[in-house]
Formats: sequence, C-alpha cells, structure tokens
Amino acid sequence: MLRELKEWTQEQLAEQSGLHAKNISLLENGRIDIGKKRAEQLARAFGVHPAIIMFPEYEADLIGNSSRRIEKKAEAA
Repeated sequence: MLRELKEWTQEQLAEQSGLHAKNISLLENGRIDIGKKRAEQLARAFGVHPAIIMFPEYEADLIGNSSRRIEKKAEAA
C-alpha cells in the first residue's frame, strides 16, 4: 500500500530500502516473513515508524488519511 501511494516500482523501493527487488516481491505476495530488519529498512525508506510496516492493519486509517491529504494537495496545485 505505501509503495503504491509513493507510486514506486519494486525496483525503486529496493533502491530506497536496500532490499533486493525479489525480496520485496516475496514480501508483497506473502511468501516470506518481514522480520525486524526488513521492517526497519522499509520504514526508513518510507519515512514511517516500523510499527506501520509490521502492523499495517492498525495503521490503515492513518495511511488512508495521508493518501487523501496527498490527493487534495495534488488537486490544489
């Protein structure tokens, strides 16, 4: 969800996070567990707290609100 909000490809996220694009694909498809280190790398890339990466179901409202603010800014520009 965050990757889509940023409109990044898996390769772009890989560059930003230091993870391999293959691992990002595996994570997104539920083929591997995220783990603390990967969560921290992704959080750093997105500029969010690692808890948002580890527990996205609890932060979905915050992420949704952020995306609405982004859309409103784009419309105003």
